[in-house]
Amino acid sequence: MYLFILVFVSCCIGAVCGFGGGVVIKPVLDLVQYDSTQTVYFLSGCTVLSMSLYTVGVSFFRKEKSVKTAVSTPLAVGAIVGGMIGKEIFTYLLQTAPQAGTVKAVQAVVLIFLTVCCLLYILFKKHIRPLHTESLLTSCGIGIFLGTVSGFLGIGGGQFNLIVLYFFFGMNTKIAATNSLYIILLSKISNLLLQIVTHSVPAFEISSLLIMIAAGICGGIIGRAVNKRVTDKVVDGLLGGVLCAVIVICIFNAATGFSGR
Repeated sequence: MYLFILVFVSCCIGAVCGFGGGVVIKPVLDLVQYDSTQTVYFLSGCTVLSMSLYTVGVSFFRKEKSVKTAVSTPLAVGAIVGGMIGKEIFTYLLQTAPQAGTVKAVQAVVLIFLTVCCLLYILFKKHIRPLHTESLLTSCGIGIFLGTVSGFLGIGGGQFNLIVLYFFFGMNTKIAATNSLYIILLSKISNLLLQIVTHSVPAFEISSLLIMIAAGICGGIIGRAVNKRVTDKVVDGLLGGVLCAVIVICIFNAATGFSGR
């Protein structure tokens, strides 16, 4: 039951703010030692994929035109390439790490650093002027970086997408949220296909996967409805609170990982 609640709440908030929910799901499952690092990585990715597929799919079906494909598609293409790079880095560390908890700890440290950067941007966003980037090459390069980070961490990377969409492309909070999920969707589809093709899908409980997917879609339904009714200020405040919680959880994960527990 706790698994459904965790995923539902994470994906509900994720759909409101524009991240896939993996930034909460994976650190929490690591914290409670739910399963191996590889299995948590896979389950989190599938959950994020299901939630973003529902949210973005409904947006396209209703012709809401909130997804700016001219901006987000190059980012997504770059993220797909970066996701492959990040997955290879993750696999390499798993094979070479001196102990099982080391990879989890390294992921936690990287996530702490990047999450702090995101939080600082949210706090001082009013004083930062967007760049309004138009270069296709720059967009692809940014996408590769985003994909590498999210591919290595095993999360959707939506909080990083949001900052990029704010700063480099001048999107407002709610439009950036939908475009972030679009990028996550394409990136996670490619990542899942890569795992299937390379036979790197880890052992997992079917029941856990079904519970997480169902909770992810339910969270996406509620979160999407809430996103339509709240202001940008509320979304920013909610995102900031989530980022603070993630930082605290990751500190514990880093400490236990490096200590070998």
